[in-house]
Amino acid sequence: MNREASSRRRFLKLVGASALTAPFLRALPSYAGPGSSSEPVYLVLLFTGCGCVRYKWGAQGPAPTSASAAVTTPLVFRDTLSAFTKAGPMNVDLTSQVIVLDGLNAVTAKGSHEAGMAALWTGETNSGSTGNITGPSIDQAIAPLLTSQLGINRPYPNIPLMAQSSADYNTRGPDERMLYDATGNYVDPISDPAMALSMLFPSAVGPSTKPSKAAALRPLILKQVNADLTALQGRLCTEDRVQLQSLQTLWNQADQQIQSAATAAASCAVPSLGGPPATGDPFPYNIQAMSTLLAMSLACDLTRVASLQLSHALSPVTHTWLGASQTQTHHVYSHQGPTSLYSLGADLYSASSGVGQYPQQLIDIDAFYAQQIASLAYTFSQLKTSTGKNLLDQTVICWGSELDMGAAHNHDDTPFVLIGGGGGALKTNQLVRFPLNLPGNSPPTNNRYHNDLLLTLAQVMGVELPGGTFGTSTYSTTSIAEVLT
Repeated sequence: MNREASSRRRFLKLVGASALTAPFLRALPSYAGPGSSSEPVYLVLLFTGCGCVRYKWGAQGPAPTSASAAVTTPLVFRDTLSAFTKAGPMNVDLTSQVIVLDGLNAVTAKGSHEAGMAALWTGETNSGSTGNITGPSIDQAIAPLLTSQLGINRPYPNIPLMAQSSADYNTRGPDERMLYDATGNYVDPISDPAMALSMLFPSAVGPSTKPSKAAALRPLILKQVNADLTALQGRLCTEDRVQLQSLQTLWNQADQQIQSAATAAASCAVPSLGGPPATGDPFPYNIQAMSTLLAMSLACDLTRVASLQLSHALSPVTHTWLGASQTQTHHVYSHQGPTSLYSLGADLYSASSGVGQYPQQLIDIDAFYAQQIASLAYTFSQLKTSTGKNLLDQTVICWGSELDMGAAHNHDDTPFVLIGGGGGALKTNQLVRFPLNLPGNSPPTNNRYHNDLLLTLAQVMGVELPGGTFGTSTYSTTSIAEVLT
């Protein structure tokens, strides 16, 4: 093979596997007209890391008295989640929009932060190693079914966002990624607020009322690349020309899809994000910016399925903005607590079982995250859907973590909170406690697996999962709709 042919093949290989091109194409919207649902329902998966301070978490209520029954009771929040009683700048009480779940066992996670992160939304058995997951996370499973089963098509099948700290790891692994596609590959979230704004709201304008630089450059780049690919085809052999034509087709589809997405977003108010701080960790700003983008994306009906990841498992964030005593990372503080769920005694949630066992810094970090999520819920409550409904009423936000307690690395009482009415499908303002720490029940038996929650999320969204199970099928027995709806 001559040098020129070798150079051409190297070019094709690089273009076809470009780390820049492939994620860009995967992130493009698939616009096919308005959805058929007259009253849209939205799903948001929300993640915070390193579990919780157990005795401060959740809500007060009686424990189950049998190995199979769940106990439900109206919400009386413990300290951490009391943020929902004074959400947003107006201190709005959102208790009526919340469900606290206790006793769900993420049994498919095998004892580590990484395993918990990988299992959280996939429900698949794994040890936390790369390549353990073979199928999709629940958001990626639901999104195509909205189209195939309900005929709902939005500009973006799903929108994955991440609020990133400057300390977060810039790598792709089971501790940094919580979403997986249908083949078990990582789904990369958008972690740059400016990039997310430009992609979701291409008509975003600056103070000068001129289009953003990214919005102005995008069509020029697409046009130039398309012209270059056309010109190059006449110099290639048939095999290479076919590959290049396929790539050109993708570029042309990209151009059409971006224009369609811009049209869909044009009637919406463009979010105002402000700017990140000049110094220090931009993490608090990124949380607020991504929360705003998430809320406006749903209010504009750009998607029905979205996610927001705050940092990642093994979170390396040092929360210096919470005070001078915050000198270690979230992950380090999370290991300064009880090393066994059952060492806490008969009542896992009583003050006598927790006082003195956790550092104050970890309690403050938990409270910070709860405040951010309560603020997000408040923002939703102040917005309307495309049909005029209250956005929070039409949404289910499922908030989870990769494990229960950091030092214990346990998953048998993984904390979950549901926020929003799910379009009227959910009975909110309740604590639901499944059997866990019953006498002689350590480790727990006959309790509910978190796969059942994932099944319920699909039901709330109105789709039927293939086979009626999700994740590792031996742990997907039934939904928990009987106590949530």
